[in-house]
Amino acid sequence: MRTTRRSRVYGLALCLTLIISAWGSAVMAATNTATDPGGGGVNLSVSNTVTINPLAMSIVKEARLLNGTLLTSPVNLPVNTRFYFVLYVDNTTDIALNDVRIIDTISTGAGNFTVDPATFQILNTVAAPGIDMTAANIASWAGSATWNALTWNALTAGVDADQLDWNVTAANRVTIGQLANAALNIAASAQLNKVANPHRAAFRFAVTLNP
Repeated sequence: MRTTRRSRVYGLALCLTLIISAWGSAVMAATNTATDPGGGGVNLSVSNTVTINPLAMSIVKEARLLNGTLLTSPVNLPVNTRFYFVLYVDNTTDIALNDVRIIDTISTGAGNFTVDPATFQILNTVAAPGIDMTAANIASWAGSATWNALTWNALTAGVDADQLDWNVTAANRVTIGQLANAALNIAASAQLNKVANPHRAAFRFAVTLNP
């Protein structure tokens, strides 16, 4: 996803688009099923079939003011406005998603954005990313002050011991979950209805709208 600023005078038109990326392709989860053809504990041979049902996961990008107010697209903001970009993915399956990589391309420089590397944060902790989206957490996410009051912890850059890493490359690409380091794993929700109450892994970082 590349985010650009459309107008230097009239502010920002945000394109909040669903994107997807994991190891360079879709984030996938699979449910494996097999049937015992003998019906009595017969050893399965190479002739038996295992069915894999893949489910693509979407990465959602939001923009919020520093007070947590959600910005809808399009929106006009004055230059030098500082706000958050938020990236999150919901695991709606009953299995954990392992080795996930999130990539977001941002246009930087004059007329676009300046990313503040010191502001990268993860929802919950590096060891246990994300939260189950219970009714209470859904309500908190929908608010402004309540969204800010969720547990956000700092992400450090390029530390091999971390589960997550991020960087802003020369191509202005924000990467979370480096292939060279321990990867991002997103747990399954403990809730009964995992579609309505998924496990959400989320990240935020501050940018400034450049003149």
